[in-house]
Order: sequence, then structure tokens, then C-alpha cells
Amino acid sequence: MGTWRLPGRHPGTRPRSPLAEPAAASGGIRPQDPRGVHLTFGADPATTMVISWLAPATPGSGSGTPSIRYARVPGTATGPVPDQPAPARTVTAHSRSYRDAHTGLEVHVRHATLRGLLPDTIYSYTILEDAGYPADAAGSGSGSATGQFRTAPAGRAPFSFAFLADQGTDRPGDPFGSPAAGYTVAAIERHAPMFTVVGGDLSYANIRDNPVRTWSDWFEMISSSAASRPWLPCLGNHEIERGNGALGVAAYQTYFQLPEHGDESYLAGLWYAITVGSVRLVVLAADDVCLQEGSPVRLHGFSAGRQTSWLARTLAQARADPGIDWVVVVMHQTIMSTSASHHGADLGIRAAWRPLFDQFDVDLVLHGHEHHYERSHPVRGHVPGSPTQIPLPVPNRTAQVGAPTERGVPDGDIVDATAGTVHLLVGTGGSGSPTAGDLLDPPAGRVIVDLRDPEPGRRRRRPVHAVEPADWLAFRASDHPYAFALIDVDPGEPGGSTRLRISVLDSSSPNPDRVPIDRVTLVRPRADR
Repeated sequence: MGTWRLPGRHPGTRPRSPLAEPAAASGGIRPQDPRGVHLTFGADPATTMVISWLAPATPGSGSGTPSIRYARVPGTATGPVPDQPAPARTVTAHSRSYRDAHTGLEVHVRHATLRGLLPDTIYSYTILEDAGYPADAAGSGSGSATGQFRTAPAGRAPFSFAFLADQGTDRPGDPFGSPAAGYTVAAIERHAPMFTVVGGDLSYANIRDNPVRTWSDWFEMISSSAASRPWLPCLGNHEIERGNGALGVAAYQTYFQLPEHGDESYLAGLWYAITVGSVRLVVLAADDVCLQEGSPVRLHGFSAGRQTSWLARTLAQARADPGIDWVVVVMHQTIMSTSASHHGADLGIRAAWRPLFDQFDVDLVLHGHEHHYERSHPVRGHVPGSPTQIPLPVPNRTAQVGAPTERGVPDGDIVDATAGTVHLLVGTGGSGSPTAGDLLDPPAGRVIVDLRDPEPGRRRRRPVHAVEPADWLAFRASDHPYAFALIDVDPGEPGGSTRLRISVLDSSSPNPDRVPIDRVTLVRPRADR
């Protein structure tokens, strides 16, 4: 798969925020330009794409309606498609808005849904904010107006996607981000995955003095990648903002248009699922079942069981579909952790969702929340009689290829994915508080098992932790504070096996070591065998 760049942009560079700084007096950035272009998949990633951008702080003088003009790039479609110029089409964008409770600012975000696209095909697009001002698709204000993206394949095909969590921004002075937040975007873009998943705590807006500017800075930072390939979000505790709607998620629901899950509109986008190739990706809002209180608004039980019921149906349908080989779950909080002093794992998730992962043979769970990297052996069930439901590793289902070293196993571990679920904790996307150097040694698990009453003058209840054996731990990286996972999908041949090849790559500097921190390959028979 090739790499598609937007004109005049390079990974890791970004424009200034109109919400953070005044526009240039003449030339360059114009106040009417949108910012923070970001793509997400629609319900069918092979035929639908959503293009979103932050509405300009200053309206343009034209009379048109915000829209997207797009066309297929000749020679990029697969199958019997004529290799000739395709006519351009125009789709009107709609706007979502919210008023930020902390600053009083009203924010408008445009979303345009492109439907009826051809699978595995490159399209070019132009953002027209209004008739008077074409907008640069990358948000740079240069007026070049053009971006490109590729649709997902229909059916089994090789592709890759990236995963990270707990990012923040690279803006100077951001106490909850770091330069590594931008380095991670640049490193991902060098690998040109089909899409990226961000497992929560995107910008840390809910603990910033200006949440609106923080969101804007984050979108501008990622737009060098997100304007040409989807960045799919997962709700984390730092996306929950007091006063922004009944659940505190009005900003999150305004900035992203995500696939529907069929429930009430006030729950829109908080959980969803898509199928890309032979992978069913299931994204959850774990605050629904967590014990811990990690946000200004406690969301424990907010869906009244609807998310868990949907999860059971979704996993059952995936495992009954002969076109789906892999089931990958994304959530922010984690089931396992060896962190010495950060949040810890959560017994609430173990009790509510781990049995479903076992029942429906989930292959991989991607987490953040803890600010270090670690990986589990395949786990199935829990240690009998353990009050914390310690995940039980499946013996003899992981083979090491190559001699173990301090940097991991050179050729990776080979894991039988049918034996149990592998959990990957990658909360290393750029947060200003990495915890890779603060892990329990010798390795042990640390899990939240209860809450105690808050101290006088405080709202949140404090967690009660238990320490447990960590026989489930396969690998962790104590000397790599920043990293992301790159996951390559190998569909295999009919009647054979399929593979997920996972490489975890350092992103601590502009030019990180290209040797993976960790490698693991999950193997399972194809569902159409």
C-alpha cells in the first residue's frame, strides 16, 4: 500500500490554531479557514467515508453551503473499473455544535458523508467552506483545497492499522502532552497504515484551562495524518467534560461522526463497530462498567446495560460471519496492569466484559489508560477462587522465535489466537506523565477492587487496590515511555490460516529506532475453512 500525502504538508507539521492565536494580518492563515480536518469511516468502510473539520472562527463572505467536492483518482480502483477520469461529485456538509461549559465558547464542526464509493480506491477531495473561500484539506489555509484518502477493501485483503492511546498535544506549554505526541503522528504517517485507532484520552481537554483550544490543537496536530486516513476515536475518561451535556460528552459527540449502534441519540458514537477486510473492530466506552472514578462526571452504568447487551450481540454476529476472521476490541481502561502507582486495572471490566471475550473468542483487546506498554499471554477464564478474578494464562500456546533479548524477541512470539485473548496496553501516545519507569518489580498485577468515601472537600471516591500475581504478563517495556502499535493483517489463503502481525515501535524522538520494541504474531484458521 502506498502513501498519500496532502500537497505542501509533511508529517509532524501543523498550522496554528485560530482559537489559540490571532490570524495573520495578511496572507498565510486566514480567519475564515477551517482547521483540524479528520476522517472517520462510515458504517461500511469500503464504501463510505466521513470528512470532518472545525468550522472557521470567522465566517466567509460567500453565499454557499459548506460542502465537499470529490472524485475517484483514475487508475486506483480494483476490479473492472474504467481507467478514465471520473466525474466530480459534491456533498453538502452538516454542522454539529456545542457550547463549552468552561469557556462559554460555541463550537461548530462540519461533517460530510461520502457514500457509494468504490472499495480499495483512492479519492481526491476539496473542502468548500463557502462559495467565497475554498479551504485547504489539511487545514493549512494555503488554498490548495485538495486532499486524498483510500477506501477500505471489501472482503479479505492485506492492510495495516495503527493503535495508540493517551496522547495529548505537542504544543509548547501543554502540561499534559509532550513533543512525543507529535512525533507519534509523524511516525505513524511514515508507515502509512489504512487507519489509526486512538484508545482514549485524546487531548486531555477536561483538565485544561481552555478545553476548546486544546481540542483544536489536537486536531491540528493529527491532521497531517488524519486528513488522508481515518483516525477512529475511543471514549476515555479525559473526554468527559463537566457541563457539556448530561453525560459530559457533548464535545466528543460534536467533533466526531461515528457509526450508529442503534440506540438512543444521546448515546451516539460512545460505542460502535465496523468491519475492515476480515477484521471486526469493536470500540467500547469502558467508563460504563469501570469501578474507578477517573472523570469529572461518573458514568458508571450510564447505558443501563444496553452497551453490554449490544456487545454480546455484536460479538455473536461476528463469530457467526464466515467473512470475519478477527475480532478486535478497543477500550480505554484496562483489565491487566503492572503499574506501581498509576490507575491500575479494573475489576469492574473483568466482571462485566471478560466473560464475553471468552465466550465469543475475542482475539485481541487494545487498551490505554496506563501510561506504559505491556502485553499479555493469551488468557481465558480466571484463576479459580481468586477474589480479583485474576486472568488465567493459557499454557503452551505461545512459541518464541529467536532468542529473547532485552529489546524483546527479534522475530516475535507466535500465539495461537484460538487459545485465548491477548491484551495489548499501549498508553504511550505522548502523554506528559509516562509511567514506563514506575512498574512493579518483580512484576505483579495491581487492580482496583472497590472505592472508599471521598476525603472532605473532594468529590471523587478514591480507589482501593489489590496486588496479585501477574503470570499473565508476556512482555513489558520499562525503557520506552512513548510508542505505538502497528498491526498488519495477513488474510492468508482459502482453507489456510490468517495472521495478525503486531509491531510496537518507539516514538520518543523525531528519528526513533526502527527496530520494534516488541513483536507478536497471532495465528488462527480462516473462518471460511
